[in-house]
Amino acid sequence: PGLSAIDGPAGAARGRAVLRELQRLALEGQDRSVELGSARADDAKELDRLPGAPVLVVTTRYFTAAGTAAVSVATYRADTCRLTFGDSGDVEITHEARVAS
Repeated sequence: PGLSAIDGPAGAARGRAVLRELQRLALEGQDRSVELGSARADDAKELDRLPGAPVLVVTTRYFTAAGTAAVSVATYRADTCRLTFGDSGDVEITHEARVAS
């Protein structure tokens, strides 16, 4: 809502455009939520899992004085992801590389 319209295909180029827009704004804060969910078909394909496999969904909301500026939703494989919650409320996300045997 706080970002100007960003037209273009999804993917890395669109992601970079969104990050440039966020850098322009005077962000006042963010909050995160973490949910355990089931992989949708498109997420499962990207994560090399079967649909319905367990995933962690991290939603981050960025705020300005005017309200919500952006929302980010990231989906992680539950079997290779570790979330560490710090005293300050920060969340550190680390990934473990899995090698197929």
